[in-house]
Amino acid sequence: MTGDARLLRRLCLAVFLLFAAVAHGNFETEDAGFTMQAARSLWRRGDSGLLRADQGGDSLGEALGAAYIRQQGTCGKLGGNGVAYTWFPIGHVYLFVPFVAVGEALAGPSRAADEAFRRAVAPGLVGDQLAGSPSFVRGTPALTQGLIALLVPATFAACSAALLFLLARALGSSPRAAVGVALAVLLATQASAFGREQLSDGPGLAFLLAALLAVVVVDQGRGTARTALLGGLCGGAAVLLRYQNAALLVALGLALLIACVRQRRLGLVAVFTLGVVPSAALLLAVDFARFGDPFDTGYPKTADWLDQPIWLGSAKILFGAGRGAMWFSPVLWLALPAALRAATTPRLRWLAWALFLFPLLFFAQARGWQGGQCWAARYQTHGLVALLALVLPQAQPWRRWPKAWWATVVCGVFVTVSSVVAPVRGVLQLGAQAVAAVGTPGDPADLTGWQPRYTPLRANWRYAIAAATGVFEIDEAERQTRSDAPYAVQAVFGVTPEDDAQRLPPQRWEDRRFRHLWWRFWADLTGVPSWALLAPVALALAVAVARLATALRPAPSGSSTTR
Repeated sequence: MTGDARLLRRLCLAVFLLFAAVAHGNFETEDAGFTMQAARSLWRRGDSGLLRADQGGDSLGEALGAAYIRQQGTCGKLGGNGVAYTWFPIGHVYLFVPFVAVGEALAGPSRAADEAFRRAVAPGLVGDQLAGSPSFVRGTPALTQGLIALLVPATFAACSAALLFLLARALGSSPRAAVGVALAVLLATQASAFGREQLSDGPGLAFLLAALLAVVVVDQGRGTARTALLGGLCGGAAVLLRYQNAALLVALGLALLIACVRQRRLGLVAVFTLGVVPSAALLLAVDFARFGDPFDTGYPKTADWLDQPIWLGSAKILFGAGRGAMWFSPVLWLALPAALRAATTPRLRWLAWALFLFPLLFFAQARGWQGGQCWAARYQTHGLVALLALVLPQAQPWRRWPKAWWATVVCGVFVTVSSVVAPVRGVLQLGAQAVAAVGTPGDPADLTGWQPRYTPLRANWRYAIAAATGVFEIDEAERQTRSDAPYAVQAVFGVTPEDDAQRLPPQRWEDRRFRHLWWRFWADLTGVPSWALLAPVALALAVAVARLATALRPAPSGSSTTR
């Protein structure tokens, strides 16, 4: 395994640097902002509750977040002590704490970053006036957000790459093919978004893949008690990061049980369960302390939001033009047929389907099937990746259908690049304005995720062109002398706005001029040229890719390689 270890290190470094090069400058989602404020409260006070200003909240973000949860009844719930708690995964809160601690320790740079951000997004506003600037409230502390946005998604993408490689090797792939599987899944499917989003999905996926690897190893008769324990620990962590992973963990546990019964090694099931216990106990204890009910995470009751026709939701998740998995992960066109045949997927085929179908059928019933401020239908991505991790190494579509394989990979990479050139938040804002201008009744998030006219595979490129040509920067005074100047919604979606609300450019400063990319974001805050910020990462990435390519070259004839 010496050769594998060296190859694995090079793969992880290349993947980390690639996603670090295209990371966000700060949070793009409300979810991550609430989670970070909860982590900040936990670090400062030992409790993750958010306090309103009258309760002693010590930052605008915390105070307004607590007030929002109380008034709107969304993004969280009031605990028995009257304190607002986010309903986002508690494991994600803990994950953010070290970064909050670093941001708090760098008090001087953190204050300087927030002041530079204030001048950029809320010029002239000071003190309590800043409450009227959503960009400032949600974008600070800027340094802490920047650290998380740059490091957390890229790190867990690298971990997922390593685990996909190890899964492929365990299922019989050569080292070269295993690298190909890892890169295809991470760079040519909707899973690529997890390498840039600050949500809990990326870390949750990495821990889920670790648990899956343990199950595969045990199924092959090579598992030890240590394997089962680590699998259980990682499975529990996956649930702490994404509560819905509990159902997928049940499927993994069933697969482990079947393998252990066949091998007469039931002790491994007990060890796996023992590994899950700490996370389960922590989750139940936190929920009980907050809400007096160990099974209340703060989310609404399932019946309150699972009320859509399952056939329609499934069609949207799979084929919706704005989010559909079959378009955003084209390799599924080869993987799904392969997963139907025992000849191409002999091992754990039922598990692949179980992991794929549960999130599909569950979230097909949800009004928010789209997944919010994210790329593609993120709720389905965990099951999609698990299916690909089990099927691709066994089916080897690059051998059976080489032309079709490379066509789907190239299309998938195009989709991934489309996700990088424009910010999801800005495109969604203009999409909602376009829906209003057209006058189509219904939820804008549903319509933009479903109807072809709003697909980001086209809109993101038009958004990037508009950002590059200054369309978003044209003010009303300048427009009086340029009657031909398009409004933002016209430039991106080709829709003529009818009123002022539909004529707005992207409202967040970070969503204009490519500031969604960290090197452009911090260049505009610090005055350092963006190329000077990007160059070290780009150079390191080029070296890492070259080293990985060298390691993947076929060995000279007559030499031996480590399988």
